[in-house]
Amino acid sequence: MGHISLMAFSFFYELFIYTILTVKRFTKHLDTYFNADDPCRDELIKHTKLRQGKRGQIYCREDESRPYWCYVLDGRIGAYETKLKRPYLHWIATEGNYFTGTKHEYSFNSQDLNIQFLKKSTIACIPLTVLQELQDQYPSMHHFVSIMRQRKSDFFNKKGLIIAQEAGDRSAKLKELMPALWHSLNNKLLSQFLYIDPKTIYRNRK
Repeated sequence: MGHISLMAFSFFYELFIYTILTVKRFTKHLDTYFNADDPCRDELIKHTKLRQGKRGQIYCREDESRPYWCYVLDGRIGAYETKLKRPYLHWIATEGNYFTGTKHEYSFNSQDLNIQFLKKSTIACIPLTVLQELQDQYPSMHHFVSIMRQRKSDFFNKKGLIIAQEAGDRSAKLKELMPALWHSLNNKLLSQFLYIDPKTIYRNRK
């Protein structure tokens, strides 16, 4: 019995330490956008839920809605369109970017995409209602969300330019516009993100 209690204590202690370190990491990210004495930053941290997921783990299915705004602290999250002939990786959120479990931060409807962890990842999740309240209350929060939204818009603008290419040219265009992403994805994920035959990826990466 004592051995079990010791194991339980060790588990919860490690979980506590992990949570503290992760919150500190999230705070460090926020320091880029908020002043240290900004009360909005403290409110944001107070309402944040930390979540860790393993590669392949589902965050939100296409018929579900999770009303959270999620900031990626580390790892990689992706959203799949599942109604096509083969899996299409519609978007990818990497460290320093965000996604929502709904169509967007002002919607509570499903975005009809299968969102999952593409690798072991940690995300900071804020309820959409809290996000909206903080934006109304603090100009700094509105500014932060606007920066994040612009970053996502830039991503989709580049993705549009990539997908507009002929299938055989998409990998080269991705390498040009998003080199970090091109280098970090394996051939399977690349083919799904570019919606091309995996053989095309193998030829382009030789």
